[in-house]
Amino acid sequence: MNTSSKFAMTIIAGLLTSLSGCASVEQQAANPQAISQIAAASETALFNAQSSLLTRDTFLQASSALSTTQNVDTANQLLYFFRAFSYYGPVDDLKAADISALALALEELSDSGILNNHARLQEQYAVTIYRYFANNDAASALEPLLPQLETQLQQLATSTPNKTNDYGLLETLKAYGFLLNKSRKDVDGELNKILLAADLNTPLLEFAASPASIRAESDWPRTNAYWALALYRLALPSSEDGEETEQELAVDAAVAAIAKADVAQRGDIAKDAYTAGFHVNVFGGQELCEENSEICRIPELKTALPIEHHCSDSLFILTQDLNEQELAESCTKLTSQESDFHSVLETELKPTPNDFNTALRVVAFKNWSQYHLNGQLIFDINTDNGGMYIEGTPSKPGNQATFFAYRQWWIEPEFRVWNLNHEYVHYLDGHFVKYAGFGHFPSKMVWWSEGLAEYVSKGNDNPSALRVIKRDIEEAPTLEEIFATEYKDGQDRTYKWSYMAIRFLVENHHADFVQLSKYLKTDYFEGYEQLMASLTTHQPQFADWLNTQVNAFNDSEEEAKPRLRKQGRYDYRDYLQPQHLAHGENHLKF
Repeated sequence: MNTSSKFAMTIIAGLLTSLSGCASVEQQAANPQAISQIAAASETALFNAQSSLLTRDTFLQASSALSTTQNVDTANQLLYFFRAFSYYGPVDDLKAADISALALALEELSDSGILNNHARLQEQYAVTIYRYFANNDAASALEPLLPQLETQLQQLATSTPNKTNDYGLLETLKAYGFLLNKSRKDVDGELNKILLAADLNTPLLEFAASPASIRAESDWPRTNAYWALALYRLALPSSEDGEETEQELAVDAAVAAIAKADVAQRGDIAKDAYTAGFHVNVFGGQELCEENSEICRIPELKTALPIEHHCSDSLFILTQDLNEQELAESCTKLTSQESDFHSVLETELKPTPNDFNTALRVVAFKNWSQYHLNGQLIFDINTDNGGMYIEGTPSKPGNQATFFAYRQWWIEPEFRVWNLNHEYVHYLDGHFVKYAGFGHFPSKMVWWSEGLAEYVSKGNDNPSALRVIKRDIEEAPTLEEIFATEYKDGQDRTYKWSYMAIRFLVENHHADFVQLSKYLKTDYFEGYEQLMASLTTHQPQFADWLNTQVNAFNDSEEEAKPRLRKQGRYDYRDYLQPQHLAHGENHLKF
């Protein structure tokens, strides 16, 4: 018998022994065969969308077994199964009672003491917590599980620095951060109420202030604690008048005190840890960083963006890491799109009056994390978004229009800059169509700006929009409703339905579409509104056209692909991730 077989048999023996105590637990009767299959499964077999183990029934079997096991290898394999299930399993099929059963098993596992000072199990516990309980529906089940996070944070803080212990510490800190990142988006939700009531800031502040948060001369634990504290700060209820509350100021002051003590010992390195960990993650911005320069530091432009590449006299790129081939490809994509824009809008290549923008600056960061960090500090922009175009004041001589973007790191090794063509259309629209700067026209500009950018950049190839249209065709907004779209109406209205309205007009009422642009160019907003009002009479034709697009759209191949439920790509920051703890064998995460 080989080593792996012996290991599997050890786990199976532990699992079968643990099942003898299941009768007193009001959970599904245990099936030893299913548990044995989990025990014997390799990592490759577990993390496979086609695995026969990824069923609701097996999920319940694993919960039942986990609730009684005292075997470390058993607990580890079961928890790793839950990790794999969260990515590849039918999570949507789980019922509230199923999540409660898992919560009960985790609570009993914690109460058993088996997790104490066992970093691998603590890592697994933390991952299970943030993968299954970061939502309002599971919040009540999460509540009794939170004390274990504090216990293991205290234990791991004093553990010997090595990969096993470091993974446990990192995932425990991530559990705090991911839970708070989800809850802060719904401050009145049940998850946020429970997390705030648990005073999660207390263990995080104690850890960040302790020498243990500098580990093997590296400050990644302290920086990650700052990040989690920043999300706690964002999760606090705001005041009605917009003024900072006592609670918010108290968190700011407590973190600043830690940073000041750290700077006194470590200098600029400590400033960078505070800046990247706390300051930018509460969206503190450039001005506040300058005011708090004793603990906050703004990087140099040339350091953050060392590469400058000119596509033409009217277009240049600043970037962190694009190579010559990627720069050339980006330039080609941008310049080739210009002709399509001028053709569909019949601009005659004539800019709007009093527009002195002569060259567009494209700032392309390595990824969203770098955009989020440097965009705030160097360019003084809000980075709680997916990139943006800043027109500036076009009537001001020397004005520099800029759009900010970043590499689509999640599709590597394939290369694309996210929203590159979409954002470039905003520049072309502002320079050749819309009179004056952003916000000049009082209303009804969102559908035009975002729909036009989507249409010119994607043409008729926009499956993501058509999936939404197909899904929501019975509740389709009218042309009148789309024309009145505001950003608060959500991404689907802002981008997908606006795209469809622009495309409809281009294909069916092109002369009117061009006339709308001419009214904007000559600053005749009343004519723009009146023409839009007359276009709403085409609503029956628009409805029929939408149905035609839906009927012609075949997405069966996409629907058949296995779904991988990744962690949100904007949930974590690359500069927080310690390099020695990369995604890899026995620590898979997506």
